[in-house]
Amino acid sequence: MDRRLFLGFTASAAVTAASGSLLSVASATASGRYTARNPLLLNKNENPLGMSSRAIEAAKKALSIGHRYAGDYVTVLAEELALNEALKPQNIGVCNGSTRIIDAVIQNQANKNATIVAPAITYDQAQEATVNWNMAYQAIPMLADFKMDIAAMEIASLKIDGAVLVYLVSPNNPTGRLTPSNSIMAWIKRAPDNVFFLIDEAYHELVSDPLYKSAVSLVKGGYKNLVVTRTFSKIYAMAGMRIGYGIAHAEVMSEIKRYYASWNVNIVAAITASASLKDHAFFKKSFDENQTTKQMVYKTMNKLGLKCIPSEGNFILHEIGMDLKPYQRAMSERHILVGRDRGTGQRWNRLSMGTVEEMTYFIDQFQRLHS
Repeated sequence: MDRRLFLGFTASAAVTAASGSLLSVASATASGRYTARNPLLLNKNENPLGMSSRAIEAAKKALSIGHRYAGDYVTVLAEELALNEALKPQNIGVCNGSTRIIDAVIQNQANKNATIVAPAITYDQAQEATVNWNMAYQAIPMLADFKMDIAAMEIASLKIDGAVLVYLVSPNNPTGRLTPSNSIMAWIKRAPDNVFFLIDEAYHELVSDPLYKSAVSLVKGGYKNLVVTRTFSKIYAMAGMRIGYGIAHAEVMSEIKRYYASWNVNIVAAITASASLKDHAFFKKSFDENQTTKQMVYKTMNKLGLKCIPSEGNFILHEIGMDLKPYQRAMSERHILVGRDRGTGQRWNRLSMGTVEEMTYFIDQFQRLHS
């Protein structure tokens, strides 16, 4: 499903859908639901809607063939993904979550003694992997308001003698910032042969910015110096099913597949992912709900005089008006789990979006905390 089908939805309509009496009713309903053993989870960037009914039905049916290997169904999924992207199945690598493809790319580059260059604040998988593969890692400081300094990253890469792996998450996690597509793609196009790019597009389907363009367009253009990763965890609500994929030139993908067993995917996950791709109504619902709840949070933080970073993901990095540890404790006492320390400073927190009802409860408790 093309995310651009949904760029016409306006913020005002989203706020209207979540305003007025709906807020008070939802808050009253939610306030009795959460307990210490069953807290509201706003800390892991999961899709709060859960899998669609169509996906659940597909998963149930898939259990009946759980004794079979998943290879044929993985092949079908790869073909469907390739068709969606106007590519060939050879450009697709399906795996147990996009994290597995990320690991495979890093291991491939570790064998070339590559140095990883990445923003100082980003998803931490690449930095953690350097310990396993004994790789050098250069964290480039952020610009104001948690923006990536692409120019500084490029300069750093040019000073490295040997292979370089540039790791870019866009939209970035935990900031939610979307780095301008033209700056990323221009760099990839002019990069020297020793520089390889790993572009993590986990939140691709949730982007509303009409200027956004996926790096997959460079794969279509024949470039061999990048791998783009995607996941079913976010808009399709399949985080626990662990299925994702990479997109690259066929020669590059063939090389990356040497670092993981491409057939080693859960058969239920593969079949459910195929069903989810066809569930356009749920795709739209996920997109809309995420837009609505983000507008609710923006409005609340603005009212309280707390800054938010504009987010193109399913989370918002925002000021909390106090230090992080006391804030986490205070919210936990209200049976709400919020984000951990992500290196963004002690007075900021990454808040994952819940449903309208869940975010109504959060907003009520957050406002009480700051009253």
